[in-house]
Amino acid sequence: MPRRPLDLVVGICTKNCADTISGVLQTVDRGLVEFFPTHRSLMVVSDGFSTDGTRENALATKTTMDVTVTPQTGQPGKGNGVRTILEIARNRAAAAVALVDGDLTSIEAGWIHRLAGPILAGKDLVVPCYLRHHYDGVITNQIAFPLTNILFGVAVRQPIGGEYGISASLLESLLQHELFPEGFGIDIFITLVAISERMKIVEAVLGVKEHESTKQYADPDRLLVPMFYQVVGTLFDLICYYREYIATVRGIEPVERLGESRDKRPGRITVDQEDLIRRFRDRYGEMMGESVPFLALLKEDLDRVASRELGEFCFPLSLWVKAVYLAINAFSRSRDPKVLDALRVLWQGRFLSLVRETQEMNDDEAEGYIQWQLDAFQQQRSILSI
Repeated sequence: MPRRPLDLVVGICTKNCADTISGVLQTVDRGLVEFFPTHRSLMVVSDGFSTDGTRENALATKTTMDVTVTPQTGQPGKGNGVRTILEIARNRAAAAVALVDGDLTSIEAGWIHRLAGPILAGKDLVVPCYLRHHYDGVITNQIAFPLTNILFGVAVRQPIGGEYGISASLLESLLQHELFPEGFGIDIFITLVAISERMKIVEAVLGVKEHESTKQYADPDRLLVPMFYQVVGTLFDLICYYREYIATVRGIEPVERLGESRDKRPGRITVDQEDLIRRFRDRYGEMMGESVPFLALLKEDLDRVASRELGEFCFPLSLWVKAVYLAINAFSRSRDPKVLDALRVLWQGRFLSLVRETQEMNDDEAEGYIQWQLDAFQQQRSILSI
């Protein structure tokens, strides 16, 4: 006898999350019991080849709702973890899917309601809206957020947030898409496919997001650099893939935001500026020792940036925006990974500049600064020639 369709699947991607997975599972369970007590629900832990006892801890966690713990299919990578969840949800004919990360330390039961409720009410995608320190989200704030808004024309603040609500319709579009990524590009992929396929999108206010991976930001080469290649590579691929849609974009459409922010503020993140400038200079010298054709017009300005001492360091926003658009143009022609290599170096320099420019700002002032960057991306959009 075939199993009855599910109303809701909550998927949790993990990789070495032994210290947090039980807390995440228990919080999700409370959310399902409190907000969806009569719905047929399933929690799915999709594990990315953990070696620290994550799967064992998940299996040992006592919950009211059913839990499936499974190794993800395919090679290591968050995208394959999400695909595993989506395929299980499709096989069970689930009406809605909610995704949360397995390393969360700030997750609340109400998140499940805010992610899944709008989907069950007829929306296609719920994207999260967090309160995050302005140094947390260095790919979001400098690339993903402005390009999503300016090129795709939708005012999504956290296009690579990690937590999502997904409809059955969007699930099918994602699984059938030829660009479905294996790695960290999955979050920007979910957001931009939903936008470009003109699906119904809302934002859900989730409050403060804190997660274990933030601790790895102190060593960019460990997490942020690999994430940069995967996220930005996927983003640039999608810009090329949806070039006809992008050509129709005029302005930025607002997105309905559900919920209100609370008074709680995110914890402060410290950045070693001396280490950042050392890394930037070393890699900039290596990069300019090779041929980087798309940066030829910017070389004089970039050399000036790289020569500055820390106390006077400034990587102008306008210069960064030009580099981003020129990189998209070059990548669209060649798909050469050296384009991403070069932009990654400049991204680290621009991040240092953002740190210095916002270090005396409070959270609200820093958010205003990040929003202000959209003007520069809009003013120079004509550089884009895909």
